[in-house]
Amino acid sequence: MKFNKLFLSAVILAVIFSASGCVRAYHIQVDSISDRSAVLNKVYQIMPGNNGVNSNDLQFKEYAGLLVNVMAMQGYTYASASQPAEMEIYLSYGIGEPEKHTYSYTVPVWGQTGTDVYTQTNTVANPANTASTQYSTTYVEPQYGVTGYTEQTGEYTSYKKYVILDAYDIKNGKPGSKLSEVWKVSLSGAGKINDLRKIYPALLAASVNYIGTSTGEVISVDIPADSEVIKAIKGN
Repeated sequence: MKFNKLFLSAVILAVIFSASGCVRAYHIQVDSISDRSAVLNKVYQIMPGNNGVNSNDLQFKEYAGLLVNVMAMQGYTYASASQPAEMEIYLSYGIGEPEKHTYSYTVPVWGQTGTDVYTQTNTVANPANTASTQYSTTYVEPQYGVTGYTEQTGEYTSYKKYVILDAYDIKNGKPGSKLSEVWKVSLSGAGKINDLRKIYPALLAASVNYIGTSTGEVISVDIPADSEVIKAIKGN
């Protein structure tokens, strides 16, 4: 049987990859804004931004610890007894309700596309070698390939994850007055994984180049799943 082995192999690999649910990159939406007139302080402390969450919450402590690694990449210093905080960063995070999505795709149909006819001739000599006889045989071999495509539909559930970093100047704040916001970074991404803890390092990785800056609009940042930045944030 003759058929397009390369095409069939490609189809099989595509099916295997899709079924595995592998993530090659995280697609993150980044929206950052800053007060250009403010003097950006580099010594900070992290506070919970979610209602009902306090600084002793285990999840907050884990997320704040990863944020410390990100801030260090940008030259910020976590406050200590010898270096009191000049800025408070409010860390908010969460995951949205499940959203159903329907999509359509085409699947190739494999079948017979035609036939291949060829003749094979054999010569047989008699024992006395005085003559020979020729025999011809005709073969008809079917050919296979893609004969068409069929439409299929599928459904998947996605979850929106978000992280918000909101920085305020506490060095120049006056008692009883509202703190001055100096910069803010909003990060969000949607995907099939219903686990903020797994995606959180990738969300932070997308913020690295935009802390204390202004994107001017919402931009998209692709973070490879095997990114060295993610590894550094996680301390690997």
